[in-house]
Parts: sequence; structure tokens; C-alpha cells
Amino acid sequence: MSVSFHLCQPGGGASCGACCGLYNFRDHSREALAQRLARHTARLQGVAREPAAFRKAARASADEDRALALFPAVRICPLLGFLPPDGSGGERVGCLAHPRVTGGVDLRDCGVYRAEVCETFTCPSFGWLSDAQARLVQAACADWYLYGLVITDVEFVQGCLRLLAWECGREVPCEALLAHGPALAALRRLFALKEAAAAETRGAAPGGARAGGVFGRFRPDADGEPQLQALDYAALGAHAAPEDDVVVCLGHLPADGSALERARAQVRSHVRAVAAALEG
Repeated sequence: MSVSFHLCQPGGGASCGACCGLYNFRDHSREALAQRLARHTARLQGVAREPAAFRKAARASADEDRALALFPAVRICPLLGFLPPDGSGGERVGCLAHPRVTGGVDLRDCGVYRAEVCETFTCPSFGWLSDAQARLVQAACADWYLYGLVITDVEFVQGCLRLLAWECGREVPCEALLAHGPALAALRRLFALKEAAAAETRGAAPGGARAGGVFGRFRPDADGEPQLQALDYAALGAHAAPEDDVVVCLGHLPADGSALERARAQVRSHVRAVAAALEG
């Protein structure tokens, strides 16, 4: 499988800046990131389109961002901001130093990556998602925040689709979901569990269902590197269940078997809503 179109700016209201460190903050809720992107954008507005001026303007954002990073080892680019409106409606995130934004001059070397890296990089989702799966995420998550959270988590997307197939007793083609308005709306609510999880990482949820300092299935190790999390079934007194891949992708670190079952039940209820919409 591989995606044949541009995942960062696919159109239709969706856009992604994850590879620029968009979500790499201890508070990566929608509100916090919108404020941060607005500051990035304001600092670069009106700046002369030449390297020295752009680097100087971006430095204040870089210093501020570095102090709030979730994973210190992961770079955050101060050139990421809100792009000018393109007529499609809604806000888009993207590189404020890209030639298409600056009017022709390429200032991407003023960020944390060389321009050649930015030009050629493709995230793992390009190779692990199918075109149909990526288009489904684009349609269901047509905004800058939720789209980026979901399109970059292949295990979450494919785990949700596996659970839907399990519930329906058959594989459900992405095209069928795309063509079914109520099912697509229910799928958005399932995918939007990612946003709720991101907002809750500002602190531990009651009962230890989630813990702060977590991004999906990752949390920082002693060196600030992303470390995969896994459910300790022996400690929880539980056995594996079909929902568990999605549960872990949502950042759940349950303190006990009851908390794990509550997380599973939340996922199941949303999957069943998608199936019910398809059958309705």
C-alpha cells in the first residue's frame, strides 16, 4: 500500500504539520496549538523575505517552543503557522517560509530542517496507508487539528477499520463509508476520540485512565526520546481484547482492569455507532 497524493496539503480543509513538531508539546490541545500557531504567524508577518530577518523573527518562537516540548529530542519548527486563506474555507497549517507562501523565495533553511529535507521527506503514513484509507481520513477529519492527529497514526486508523469489520462481520470498503453521510459523521466521532485524548494529556484523568506527558502510544523516556507504551496485562489482571490497539493509540494507561474495560467500552460504543449508521 502507498498514498499517491500529498498528505500534508490534500485539500478539502485538511492539512498537517506533524513532521514540523506541531503536536510535540506537553499541552497539545487544539486551543493551545492554535494560540501557538497564531504567535508563529504573527511574528513572521511583515518580515522582510530574506534569511537574516526571517531567522531573527523565528528565533523567539523557537526559544519559547523548546521550553514546552513534550519530547525534547524531537524538533519543532518555528516556521510552522497558519497559511493564508485559499478559498476552501477553514484554517490550514503549513510552512510560512515555503516559496508558495513567500511569493517565490525559499526560506525553509531558516527553520530546523534544510529545505532539501522538507522538499523530499515523506512520513510513514505515505507508505503504510492506502489511497482509500487516506481519503477517508481526509473526508472524516476535514480540519487542521484532527486530521494531523489521525493521518499520522496508521495503527489507530487501521485498528478502527478492523474493529468496524469485526462489528459488521465483513470488511467495509472505505468507498462505502465515503459515500454514506451518516456513517462518515459517526466515523468522525470515532476518530475524534484522538482529540479528546490529546486534551486530557494536560493531566491525569480520574481513575488513572490516562496520564500526562503522553502522546498516543508514546511517552518520553529518560533521554526525551519517544518510547512505545504497551498494556501490562499481568499487572492489570486482564487478557488482550480486539479494542486494545486503539485503546493504546488513544494514550490510555489504565491503572487497573476496570479502567481498561471502560476505555474499551468507549471505543466499542463508537465503532457500533458507525456500524449502526451503515445499517440504517
